Amino acid sequence: MRYLLVLVDGLADTPLPELGGKTPLEAANAPALDKLATHGRLGTIRTIPREEPPETLAALFTLLGYPPGPYLTGRGYYEALSAGLMLGEEEWCFRLQFVTEVDGKLVDPRAGGLSEEEGHELLKALEMHFKQTKIRFVQGRGHSQLLIIDGTDFNGLSTVSPFNILDLPTKEHLPEGPGHEVLQKIMNEAPGVLKKHEVNRVRVDLGQNPANAVWIWGGGAAVDVPGFQKTFGIEAAMVSYSDLFRGVAVATGIKVINPGENPFVRDPSGRMSKVNSDDAVTKATETDEITRTRESTKQALEGNQLVIAHFNSPDEHSHQGDPQGKVRAIELLDKHF
Repeated sequence: MRYLLVLVDGLADTPLPELGGKTPLEAANAPALDKLATHGRLGTIRTIPREEPPETLAALFTLLGYPPGPYLTGRGYYEALSAGLMLGEEEWCFRLQFVTEVDGKLVDPRAGGLSEEEGHELLKALEMHFKQTKIRFVQGRGHSQLLIIDGTDFNGLSTVSPFNILDLPTKEHLPEGPGHEVLQKIMNEAPGVLKKHEVNRVRVDLGQNPANAVWIWGGGAAVDVPGFQKTFGIEAAMVSYSDLFRGVAVATGIKVINPGENPFVRDPSGRMSKVNSDDAVTKATETDEITRTRESTKQALEGNQLVIAHFNSPDEHSHQGDPQGKVRAIELLDKHF
């Protein structure tokens, strides 16, 4: 028996006025999903225990069959694993995110959709500024980078996702608890480096949101997770573009299959941009991502008892406040996967 677990990130939603009071799933023309709903079994599952925060990591471990509590060290650790990094005993890895801040409020958690080249240039500037400290920066993708700190105990530290404080005062949501002063020092000094950088001067001239601040969150230290095959007796593979999902796969010994470079909302110049529901280029790249995932999933099913296929495009459209784009993403997934 072979099993396929398809995870569509951000699929659920509330009824929206822009869609005539329907949810994106209701509004989408999705005959394949309709057929599954009609002829299959429907049910609900609490993926996040009541005592845990409503975050992706807890839900993913639950779906994989693990009690999430012991392994919620923070997404930074798992994203480090995805990047091929092994943390030392006293090292912590955080998500360092380039954001746009205006008048003390966080107005754009993705800083206008930085390209990878822009993100790398800004990260180099931060590396030069903080080169005498016990921290190191690891290049990621666009707005999302990694920060590794050695020799500071952050157990008990509390941080907030930048996606949860949109249009709210940043000073009211800074890291709190052990080691917070280390993170706040970086967050306080970074704007002075970023605002004068050529990347941001060009972005402002072009009318784009500048990456004029950083937000540090999701820190975690190394944690030992029991192997999936040893625990459940099943060989499994994960097909995903997500660093977090791939990192959890590495931690559990699940085979990682990367369908390729994520083309989501990336225009021909390489710059990330807001999705336009009429944009043929965006539609083509989303279709390409789905097709790559489908073909990788089919290959993975030949040699594994369980394959987890993960799609993130509906969630991306949710973060962008784009219900029409979300409807289209569901329809493309229904048609091509």
